[in-house]
Amino acid sequence: MNEEQIFQQINLVRKATLKEMDSVTEEQADKQPEGFKNTIRWNLGHIYVVQNSLIAKFGGKPVETPSHYLELFAPGTKPADWQGDVPSLDELKQKLEDQPARLKESLTGQLDDEAAEPFLSMPTVGEILNFTSYHEGVHTGTIKALKANTAE
Repeated sequence: MNEEQIFQQINLVRKATLKEMDSVTEEQADKQPEGFKNTIRWNLGHIYVVQNSLIAKFGGKPVETPSHYLELFAPGTKPADWQGDVPSLDELKQKLEDQPARLKESLTGQLDDEAAEPFLSMPTVGEILNFTSYHEGVHTGTIKALKANTAE
């Protein structure tokens, strides 16, 4: 898969995720139905954080994530532990809308670079970036299930 195809795939997956945000209210975004570990808001923030974090940590590329996002949305976090302000849906939407272009700007010409450390035996930055589409799809599926269980 060439570089442009990977960036197109990232955009395609992101558009599907953003479409799931349509009609979600701030209240619905924070409902956590029985059987779910997190909320719609957490899943949206988690998608953003993990994509950046995998590229920064394993890819070794300078992709920054606001520290308060890491505290709220990193693996192992949960809304029940949140303290202080959390991003609005509008803020999360803006971050998610901007992220693919920022990644393309930062990573163009570097997808074949060897990763700083392999992630799940993926040795290049491009393979790690491509994996984030799978990760996002999993969480977008969870968002769909949460929407079905929190409909107002």
